[in-house]
Amino acid sequence: MIRTTSLISDENGYKKYNLFEIQEDLIAIIADDYLSYASKDFKKESYCELMYKKNFYDKYDVETYKEVYEKYINNEKFKHKAKFIYSIIDYDKYVDFVEKNQTIENPNELIISYSVVDSDGVKINIYNIGISDIAFVF
Repeated sequence: MIRTTSLISDENGYKKYNLFEIQEDLIAIIADDYLSYASKDFKKESYCELMYKKNFYDKYDVETYKEVYEKYINNEKFKHKAKFIYSIIDYDKYVDFVEKNQTIENPNELIISYSVVDSDGVKINIYNIGISDIAFVF
């Protein structure tokens, strides 16, 4: 695992940091600006909305795919997870990764973990996503 951190806020000395733990094989699909996630420098909100619309609202008819709408599209928790994935994964790098890796032997080992750590050392795990989660939202 590769661990990276970045400061996302500093309010009166109380700091919060992004903490990413990325399995080495997935480094190839990470966006160059992933460390800005959840910070004041994050600039991908409209891109994430567009990708969610393209991959869910535009792809599934509400009448035909009622279960998909119920489980995924109208589920705020899932929507946040999908937008997180769109925030940190570079789509073009992901496509290249898929072309080079037609078969994945151990998909459960390809994990990205995202946590927030504060200046007091408190760590809150937010997401553990795998390659199957990533593939599903694209």
